[in-house]
Amino acid sequence: METGMISATTAATTANTTAASKNSLDKDGFLKLLVAQLKNQDPTGAGQDPNQMIQQLTSFSSLEQAQQTNTLLTGLQTQTAGLFQAQTASLVGKNVKVDGAGFNLASGRATMNLELSAAAQVTVTVRDASGNVVSVLPQGNLNRGAATITWDGRDASGNPLPDGAYKVEVAAAGEDGKAVAYRTSLTMKVDAVTFKSGGIYLASGGSVFSLADVLEITA
Repeated sequence: METGMISATTAATTANTTAASKNSLDKDGFLKLLVAQLKNQDPTGAGQDPNQMIQQLTSFSSLEQAQQTNTLLTGLQTQTAGLFQAQTASLVGKNVKVDGAGFNLASGRATMNLELSAAAQVTVTVRDASGNVVSVLPQGNLNRGAATITWDGRDASGNPLPDGAYKVEVAAAGEDGKAVAYRTSLTMKVDAVTFKSGGIYLASGGSVFSLADVLEITA
């Protein structure tokens, strides 16, 4: 009984799909129909409307122009994307400032940019890739504006840590104890530019950033 219901439903669905396909007319079908009509229509014959003939010719011309425009726009889009990728590749070897937070430790040295909206007491906590706290860096009271946070790549016991990317947490509080707004960024040298998933990404060491995160480019 259930099998019969499924078969009936499947047959009905197939019939509906076929009917929908027959009722729809794609671009090629429209052109074939229009050309056949133009070949077999005599605008000077009895009962024929010359204006209707002109309208059909105009429709054919408009469709052809629209197709050519779409083809041209597609070509321009591809060409523009290629030129943009070539220009972006020139970023390799340059220093860029990107929106983000963290330390890219290399040879026992790492820096991070910090911009405070007001003077604040700042503490930076460093975590490894597993989320474990490896170091706490008290910065004391910093003035409003830009500052550079440095780290020598050593843990709380003074042991050097391996190069790589480390996460950071920033705590900034004013004299009243309330949190002070801040913004962090990283200065990095671009090692490679990659194009994937419709986006452009910059690689430096073990970190990858989107081109949209770039705040500043320097030589």
